[in-house]
Amino acid sequence: MRAMRTVRQWEDTSRFGHLGNAQSTQANIARVVEYFSDTYADSAEALHKAELFLSICDYIGRNESLFVRKALLEKDEDGSFSVEPYLLRAVHHLFTAGNRAGTFDPRKILPLAKAFKTFDGEV
Repeated sequence: MRAMRTVRQWEDTSRFGHLGNAQSTQANIARVVEYFSDTYADSAEALHKAELFLSICDYIGRNESLFVRKALLEKDEDGSFSVEPYLLRAVHHLFTAGNRAGTFDPRKILPLAKAFKTFDGEV
């Protein structure tokens, strides 16, 4: 997640060319795919990880208001999100363990996030 602040500023990519400072959905997806392609040698794995990451980001964004109210998410001045690590772990688990992750009721993820927070640092 920390790398994404830098990735969002990339103006040029080797796979998609010059993106400039555009922050459109298409430009940001290109940056994420570029990042994961640079991180994983296996292109299929890189694409899978990029898709998973984008799906998790989409889910968190679609449920922003609930997560903000529960103090699990802050919206930064630039419009980006700061996500509590335990919420990110809970959503990641949801997306890697289930096949209906995108339609999962976000209120049901709260107890799992709380459980991850409880064990944070103890493992």
